[in-house]
Amino acid sequence: MGGEGSMASAILSLKQNRALLKKRPIRELKDLIYQKSGKTELEFRKISPQELEKIKDEIRKEAQVHARNQVILYVLSAILTGAIIYLIYLLFSA
Repeated sequence: MGGEGSMASAILSLKQNRALLKKRPIRELKDLIYQKSGKTELEFRKISPQELEKIKDEIRKEAQVHARNQVILYVLSAILTGAIIYLIYLLFSA
């Protein structure tokens, strides 16, 4: 069976990457983050429930528009594919 060499190479590469990640000191990364920001925890902006509802409505509207565009794209693709298949059928059936 083919492919054993490429799979062995992939496994070796994954092992080497994992070893490199283990060598990286996590404390050093935490210290770097603390030095840059001076904070150890995330701070989120406080917003009112009305603003939160407004943001949710905007996200829902964007999702609806995206879903509608996807449906239109799929329908047009299906029509175009059908037309191409029909034209190929006419071309080769004569």
